[in-house]
Amino acid sequence: MTDLVGVLRLICTFPVKSVAGRCPQRAEVTPDGLRGDRGHVLTAADGTVLLAKHHPRLRELRLEGGADGRAPLVRTPDGSGDLDAFLGVAGVALAAAEGGARQVAPVHVVTTAQRADPAAGDSSRANLLLELGPGEPDPGELVGALLRCGDVELELGERPRHCAGLFATVLATGELRVGDAVRLRLPDRRR
Repeated sequence: MTDLVGVLRLICTFPVKSVAGRCPQRAEVTPDGLRGDRGHVLTAADGTVLLAKHHPRLRELRLEGGADGRAPLVRTPDGSGDLDAFLGVAGVALAAAEGGARQVAPVHVVTTAQRADPAAGDSSRANLLLELGPGEPDPGELVGALLRCGDVELELGERPRHCAGLFATVLATGELRVGDAVRLRLPDRRR
C-alpha cells in the first residue's frame, strides 16, 4: 500500500438540500456523514421535494441558525421569509429528510487538483476539500483508498456522475478541523 499525505483545507455542510451551505472550521463526522449535512429539504404543498435543477433560485436562499443540526430558518436574499413568492411555488415548507437527503454516500470528498481541473465539473457541494500536493494520482486510482484525518476514517468509493471528487463511507467517527493532517492509504492494485 502507498500513503499520500495532505491537509484538510475546507469543510462544508449543506443543512438544506439544494440551498447554499456553510463552511465551518470544524465538524463532527457521524456514521451518516457530517452532523447537520443535508438533514432537511424544502417541499411544495403537495410534498414534492424542491431541487436546484428545477428551482435554481434555491441556491440564492440564506440560512440562519440551525448550526447544531436543528432546523435552520430559511430566508430569501432580502431577508424575508416569503419563500412561495421567491421560488414561485405554493406552500413551500421546510421538512426533515428522514435518513438525510444524500443521494449516494454520507460524504463527498474532492481534492484541490480535482477541483482545478477544467473538465471536472462542479464540485461546489463537496463536504471536504483536501490538498494532497504534487504527484496526486488520477481520481480513479483513489477509489478504495482509506482516508484518515484525526480519529475519522473514510473509505473513498465511486466518482460522482456530474462533478469532481469521490463519494465516501464512514468507517470511524470523530471531529475534523480545517488544517488537520490527512493521510490517504491507496489500495494495492497489483494482481
